[in-house]
Amino acid sequence: MEQNTQTRRTRETDALYGLQAQICRVLGHPRRIQILELLAEGERSNAELLRALGVSKVNLSQHLALMRHVGLLESRQQGRETFHRLAILEVEKACRVIREVVAQQLNQNTRLIRSLKLRQDERGKS
Repeated sequence: MEQNTQTRRTRETDALYGLQAQICRVLGHPRRIQILELLAEGERSNAELLRALGVSKVNLSQHLALMRHVGLLESRQQGRETFHRLAILEVEKACRVIREVVAQQLNQNTRLIRSLKLRQDERGKS
């Protein structure tokens, strides 16, 4: 009985990781992150997104469809225009956290580069 419970938990955990990976794959494109940032400011129409992004309608449509498929955004029709908004506001927070990680990495790399240059300069003086 305990082994069945453990097996079920493992399947549930694997399913959860699978869903998380699916969302991360969708977030793995710079244009989609840019779309999320725009939508974090509020609902936007297709026309507004097209102007802000400078992409084709087809390209925008593909990105939005992927994001809708994993539940990151919701769309509504009003007349001939389609409007989009974040379905889960925490997505913007997740992107902000990732940006903070990137900033820390860049900071560390900058320190490393300075250290390497300092060593090169010291060797050049010898």
